[in-house]
Amino acid sequence: MIKVNKKINLSQLDKELNGLGLNANLIDGEIVEVYLTENNTATEAQLKAAIDAHIAIDEAAVKATAKAAAESKLAALGLTTNDLRALGL
Repeated sequence: MIKVNKKINLSQLDKELNGLGLNANLIDGEIVEVYLTENNTATEAQLKAAIDAHIAIDEAAVKATAKAAAESKLAALGLTTNDLRALGL
C-alpha cells in the first residue's frame, strides 16, 4: 500500500501501470492510499514509479469541455442537442 499526496485518477493509473487492477483507500472522497489488487502482478516498486509519474486527468472536466464545445458548434448552426435527439442522432 502506497500513501499518496497528489490527485489520482485510479482508472487512468491502472492503465498506465498494467491494467490488472488497483484499489484505493479514500478520506473525504480523496484517494490517500493506492494498492495492487490480488491478481495484479506488478510490484510495489512499479506501482510507486507509476504513481510518481502519474498526472491525473479530470475526466469530468474533459467531458464538460467537449460538451460545451459541441453545444457551441450546434448553436452556431441554429441547433440544440434536443434537435439532434428529435432526429434520432
